[in-house]
Amino acid sequence: MRARPCARIPTAICLAAIVALLGVTAAALAAKPIKGAAYQGKLKLTHASSVTYPISFKVSANGKRVSGFSLPHGYPVYCQGGGFGQQQAASSTISKTGRFTVKLPIYFAPAHQHQGFVIITGAFAKHGKESGTVRTDFTKSPVCNGTATYTTTG
Repeated sequence: MRARPCARIPTAICLAAIVALLGVTAAALAAKPIKGAAYQGKLKLTHASSVTYPISFKVSANGKRVSGFSLPHGYPVYCQGGGFGQQQAASSTISKTGRFTVKLPIYFAPAHQHQGFVIITGAFAKHGKESGTVRTDFTKSPVCNGTATYTTTG
């Protein structure tokens, strides 16, 4: 026997409600950063897995922003040479799912020249852990671009 169109409406409404509930539950279960914490860890260059550099940043007191990124040995550069600028400060919001992307401008002061960005993408996990990637994006020297992975703990 075939169901009438009116009998299908409650099923469709029920399925829509279940999907909406699962979406809210997933957002609620997303890992949150530790409010006001300083996260510290290691950046691992992908082309030389034994080489690591320190990385750190801070989470705002309300847990909604990341800032104060520090790569003490500079940022990953995947070519020889010099004359690379310094990374500048920037901040980013943290999504409801615990993810962020921040673009730190690279500025070469002697030539008053913007050279590109250090792009840091991260995701918070349970128990104060966080991980992501650091990508360099040089506008005039794309051969020097590259990506490294990192992990931090708050």
